[in-house]
Amino acid sequence: MINRNATNISTIASQIKSIIKKYPNLLCGIYVCPLNNKKDIININGDTQFPAASLIKLPVAVALLKKIDKKEISWNEVLVLKRHHYAQGAGFIRTRRAGTKIKLREVFRLMLTISDNTATNMIIDRLGGVNAAHREIVKLGFKNTKLVNWLGDFKGTNKTSPHDLVELLEKSLEGNLLNNDSKRILRSTLFDVANKSLIKRGLGKYTKFAHKTGTIGICVGDAGIMYLPWGKKIGISIIVKRPFNSLNGQKVIREISSLVYKQIK
Repeated sequence: MINRNATNISTIASQIKSIIKKYPNLLCGIYVCPLNNKKDIININGDTQFPAASLIKLPVAVALLKKIDKKEISWNEVLVLKRHHYAQGAGFIRTRRAGTKIKLREVFRLMLTISDNTATNMIIDRLGGVNAAHREIVKLGFKNTKLVNWLGDFKGTNKTSPHDLVELLEKSLEGNLLNNDSKRILRSTLFDVANKSLIKRGLGKYTKFAHKTGTIGICVGDAGIMYLPWGKKIGISIIVKRPFNSLNGQKVIREISSLVYKQIK
């Protein structure tokens, strides 16, 4: 293991670029920010706009939590599954009959933990539809993040960037964007995300990772905050635009996350 003090950020960034060069058919966006030392940021295409895939569920979740904090929406609400909510892809709510009633908290949990697309559409609808939900996301202040379509957005019209996602997570989980109850709920839900095959794969056994993944044919990504056992916190997001369904997208994310964990910690 390389001692962090012996390896500066520019060296780590160069090593990441060397990994990327092995995959010329991929466009990689990386943003890494140790939350206790903002001087040690790694930004490689971090402000590039990528197809968001299910990463768009993070700003949707935060937009909902902001409404809950303002008492404009209540966790006690029960949502009704409607025909226009149904979406292909991840999740199982789409197997339920139209008219099924589901508690908002459960819909929220399914949207994030198993990336349920139909659950996400129910949340977007509760926010007033795509345009209204997008306006709430714009209020969060992230210029590269746009909600354009309902899920599943397999063509990648919804957009985000690695930088936007790390900043959103930092402000939501560690900052003052949300109240304490909402921060606790969001953090615990993101700890329970089922897909641990991307950034999480490269992290140490005792490192907790509050994160969200996103995968469509043309893009794969992951964004979260590493909570290291000795208290250090590192925001990281890696998004990869790839040839359709290329497994090299997942592979490069794992390689980069392992390098970051070993050398920045």
